[in-house]
Amino acid sequence: MFGLGKKKKLRDDLPAIDIRKKPVKGFFGKTKLVPASKKEQRQIKAKLMERYPDRWFVDDLNEWNSVDKLKWINNIEEYLAATEDF
Repeated sequence: MFGLGKKKKLRDDLPAIDIRKKPVKGFFGKTKLVPASKKEQRQIKAKLMERYPDRWFVDDLNEWNSVDKLKWINNIEEYLAATEDF
């Protein structure tokens, strides 16, 4: 009854983890990044959420705990709108 507790909040001070691309072995032992499918992104995200429950994830999924890829543009627009009056 009392064991549920509060849901942890996501921390804004930690950097987001980008899971849109996955590392793959290339020629001569080098690794390169290739786009991950949505199914692979969900699998990677499930594993990482167990290890890092309070982190944001940058991905192509429109799910909980995901960061909008263009969020920084919205922040700039808000800043410009706030400073325009001065």
